[in-house]
Amino acid sequence: MALSKFISPSIMVPKIYEYAEYIKQFDRYDLSVIHFDVMDGHFVPNIMLGTSIFDDLKEMTNIPLDIHLMVHQPENYISMFNIKKDDWVSFHPETTDHPYRLLQTIKELGCRAGLVISPGTPISYLEESIDQLDYVTLMTVNPGFAGQTLVPNTFNKIRRIRNLLDSYDSKIDLVVDGNTTPENSINMAKNGANGFVVGSASKILKSPSTFGEFYEKYMDNLK
Repeated sequence: MALSKFISPSIMVPKIYEYAEYIKQFDRYDLSVIHFDVMDGHFVPNIMLGTSIFDDLKEMTNIPLDIHLMVHQPENYISMFNIKKDDWVSFHPETTDHPYRLLQTIKELGCRAGLVISPGTPISYLEESIDQLDYVTLMTVNPGFAGQTLVPNTFNKIRRIRNLLDSYDSKIDLVVDGNTTPENSINMAKNGANGFVVGSASKILKSPSTFGEFYEKYMDNLK
């Protein structure tokens, strides 16, 4: 059975004063998850989003947040956030000494657990932890900044990961993050992705007033 396709809006893209209006749209369209990037300025050359913004979002909506930890030693960050049951938590396996144990910890919190694979990161990391995975996020750009173009070999890597996941459990979601334009998303889906982190490139987050229009067009393209 094919996995349902969904988008995960990157909340780092809108201005803070736009959050309330975007959340209304996210709730209206009953989105599955909102993408929440955490960056430490060391693993990636940028600093994003903090605990106070996380808490504010949790007060504004019941939609789960996908906390993408782009940090060294992510195990030290989880307790800083008021994570709720059914939130999603993902990290880069090369940033911790014990990725398998951290996945177990995330699942014990009642959250969905995921690994993030960057360009150049071998997918063999997934093989060693696959029994703990609820989802995988593939970075199709170098992590750290919005607005980048796809790295070469993106579609081949999506396909290789999907084949690996299907060999174990076809219910593991494969999310893509980076330059998920409407055109690129079609090829991403054809190669096995079913989740799409959307930001500036997709135009979905161009304005709260146009969210519905661009969201509906985007999802229609994936049918």
